[in-house]
Amino acid sequence: MNTNSDSSSGREVLSMNFDWRFHLGDIETTNYHGIHAQRFERAHWMKAGNHGISTVKYSDRDWRIVNLPHDFVVEGEISGKNEPIHGSLPTDIAWYRKTFDVSSEDEGKRFVLELDGVYRNYEVWCNGHFIGREWSGYASYTFDLSDVLEFGGQNTVAIRVDANDFELWSYEGGGIYRDARLVKTHAVHVPSWGTFVEPVLDESDLSRATLNIETSVRNDLADEVVCEIVSNVVSPAGELVASGSVEMGVCGDSCEAILQSLEVADPELWSPDTPILYVLETLVKVDGEVVDRFETSFGIRTIRVCSNEGFFLNGKNIKLKGVCSHQDHAGVGIAIPYALQEWRIHKMKSMGVNAIRTSHNPATPEMLEICDRLGVMVMDEARLIGTAPEYEKQLDNLVRRGRNHPSIVFWSLGNEDMLVQDTKVGIRMMRKMQQRVKRLDTSRPVTYAMNCDWIDICDLHEEEGFRLDVFGTNYRSGQRSENYDDFHAKYPDWPLVGSETGGSASNRGVYEKVVTDPPIQYHDTPLWTNPKRKEIISSYGETCTPWGYSIMETWKDCANRPFMMGTFLWTGFDYRGEIYPCRFPTVITGYGILDLCGFPKDAYWYYRAWWRDEPLLHVFPHWNWRGKEGEAIDVWCYTNCAEVELYLNGELLGRQSVEENGHLEWSVVYQPGKLEARGFDSAGEQILSTVHETTGEPVKVELIAERGELDADDQDLAPVEVRVLDAEGRVVPNASNLIRFSVTGCGRNLGVGNGDPNSHEPDKADQRHLYQGLCQILVQASREEGEVTLLAESDGLEAASVSFKVSGAGKAKPWVPSLLGVSDETLKPNPVDGAL
Repeated sequence: MNTNSDSSSGREVLSMNFDWRFHLGDIETTNYHGIHAQRFERAHWMKAGNHGISTVKYSDRDWRIVNLPHDFVVEGEISGKNEPIHGSLPTDIAWYRKTFDVSSEDEGKRFVLELDGVYRNYEVWCNGHFIGREWSGYASYTFDLSDVLEFGGQNTVAIRVDANDFELWSYEGGGIYRDARLVKTHAVHVPSWGTFVEPVLDESDLSRATLNIETSVRNDLADEVVCEIVSNVVSPAGELVASGSVEMGVCGDSCEAILQSLEVADPELWSPDTPILYVLETLVKVDGEVVDRFETSFGIRTIRVCSNEGFFLNGKNIKLKGVCSHQDHAGVGIAIPYALQEWRIHKMKSMGVNAIRTSHNPATPEMLEICDRLGVMVMDEARLIGTAPEYEKQLDNLVRRGRNHPSIVFWSLGNEDMLVQDTKVGIRMMRKMQQRVKRLDTSRPVTYAMNCDWIDICDLHEEEGFRLDVFGTNYRSGQRSENYDDFHAKYPDWPLVGSETGGSASNRGVYEKVVTDPPIQYHDTPLWTNPKRKEIISSYGETCTPWGYSIMETWKDCANRPFMMGTFLWTGFDYRGEIYPCRFPTVITGYGILDLCGFPKDAYWYYRAWWRDEPLLHVFPHWNWRGKEGEAIDVWCYTNCAEVELYLNGELLGRQSVEENGHLEWSVVYQPGKLEARGFDSAGEQILSTVHETTGEPVKVELIAERGELDADDQDLAPVEVRVLDAEGRVVPNASNLIRFSVTGCGRNLGVGNGDPNSHEPDKADQRHLYQGLCQILVQASREEGEVTLLAESDGLEAASVSFKVSGAGKAKPWVPSLLGVSDETLKPNPVDGAL
């Protein structure tokens, strides 16, 4: 049959990240005729097409133009009157509008708006018509606009966002904070997340892989069509390594799925060391004509969990060296662009991280794509335990969206739902959720992150005849490391992972213990081992929650137990909110191994020493202690050398042997000069040395950028480290100078930060004080090719500048899903002014 008068085939994916109109605050009049219909609950007051804010004629000339991803909460002013969970920033309601053209030649095509994440409780309207509503701030959703579009004319999408309520007990921001795109297809097409490639391998013979391929086809025509589905598997080298075809009938206005099985000989396996990716090309043919072409990136690898030996990837035993990670960064809040996501993951890999747990919500899709490409394993996590239809939809979308990513090695059903995790009601819900995941994907184990006295919890689960594939433990039951052994002795056939561990806190570059009264209580228990409240927490890491323990204990718990498949530290980066034991003016937590800017704390070097193979020698603190002459300073060393010698001004202070997974300490009477450490291997040969010198006053600003070229795409960016030097060119580690920024040419200042947990300086500003010698600015490219220059100045100091080439020849394009037919064109605004 004739499926469409348009004989063109294929799909087009258009970025919707650019040039939105933004209004902060709610708009009372939403009806075209001026009737108040503020919320969807009252939308029945409106006739179809009467939602005025989403009509083309609505005047938005006074609205600000913003690009996505966008977090409007981070733009607010910090105040003690605001909710500390949100980092003491004001939450609000906001509106977004985008007007764009649709060609008359596209009539009959389908147009789906894909939103990777909007925080939160948002309504989508188009051309005056209600399209849909979602309350989750983390799930990815799709909205079909096809039936309400004006073909051959202008169209407007309007999105109302309500960020006043929270889902986590940490900063969550607000707005369209993840990517958006418009997908144009034939009426017969593969829908969003419509393919699944499940590799099947035998650990004893990895020379052949079976690919079980499920393909869904959506038919938006009125009548049934018969399709031919062609599946081509392309190797990393671009060679066709497997191919097959199958016919299927799809009834009108319905979606059907069909299975195929293909063989790949001598597959290249995906792993952290070799993140090899294949491509599945799917062709949908009707009457011999290709009407849709879809591409899926995937990896070939096998997972096995063992209760005695831990985690196996491709038959190899691997210890998971993981971190938990919130999506929050200085300068941008939760709206982290692709290039910054990649930079953050590189920072984790540099520490030795091979796994990330997305806490406590589904990952942003571009993070999964980056982890696929860089070789980082992921525990992808649902937001909430529950079996309501909304929760089931979120869980389905989580699995369907992520199951082709080889980086995902666990599905997590949720985190610390303390009122249900140890009840029969909770067990019934978890059982149903695990079954639901298994209907969509049997290739990965399912876990859940239990806290409190989880030994008792697993006893109840056992009594009810329910087991997760992997038991996930947050911290230690009863806070005794022996409870890992108790669990393994009691349930020797139940795999165990440290889904959240650690709980120690520190502030970067702080080496003095600053305490104030009174203590803060948590369920009638002092929050910290030191009962006095701390507004500043030292970098020695001695501060732990009642449920937490030191960085060394945390790793030894895992490293010394073969049955522990791995650990996920709390957390990789600092984040806003969840500030206890501190209170306002503190606005940033201290749990991160790196601060909010991604600057390493001292704990970073401990893990890098024991999580990577190359020799490392890190000594702290710095040696600028004016006024403390003659006082004892605690000097610590994180190293994997066999022995270390410490010198002060050339005098040997002692030589110590290094315990595996341990650290070294000295008490050194301060005098200005040079503190030097020398590291030796097991044969007694010196292999490393490091020096801290007492510096002079700052005389010059220095800028450090890891890249020199940016893409002219309005998205690419470079984080720039800012510090100051003394007259001899040495970094001044405790400087606090105010740095002023100006960005000229083909780019902009996207945001600034310094990692100071007590700083109330705005993230959207052209200046920032150094905190413990460092601050950061994010320089983002425009669409114009040329050069962008950053100038950094400070009173009394020599200024510094750095330039970036901005061109279309770079490698970091605005990310879109793994789809063919991607267009470089973006849907640009074409606003029409006028009154309703």
